Amino acid sequence: MNPELNFTIMSGVDDGSMLRCSPDQGDGKVENETWMISIGRHDNNDICLNNDTFVSRHHARIHLQDQHLWLEDRDSTNGTYIEVSPHEDVQVVEKTPLSPGQLFRVGRTWLRIEPLE
Repeated sequence: MNPELNFTIMSGVDDGSMLRCSPDQGDGKVENETWMISIGRHDNNDICLNNDTFVSRHHARIHLQDQHLWLEDRDSTNGTYIEVSPHEDVQVVEKTPLSPGQLFRVGRTWLRIEPLE
């Protein structure tokens, strides 16, 4: 398994920043053929959003399994949201499918996973 995910931060002080995650770089963990990327404010996350005080220490997780992406909230204080249309987002309450290019929000930070190659 040699996947790579590229995340673009779409809001906040890091707006426009791109983050690259790959297990070859030591990012995430692989369990039962599923690669998981952690997102949160604590610096032990694969994606650390320490500039957003609305992000929990261990806020959300991205799962990549069989070329399908899933978004999971980790009982965060302020929730995880996924955009379903240009002016509508819904709260993630269970592991939810996520498409490359689709916006999602943790705390007050919007992110996007760039299309898989």
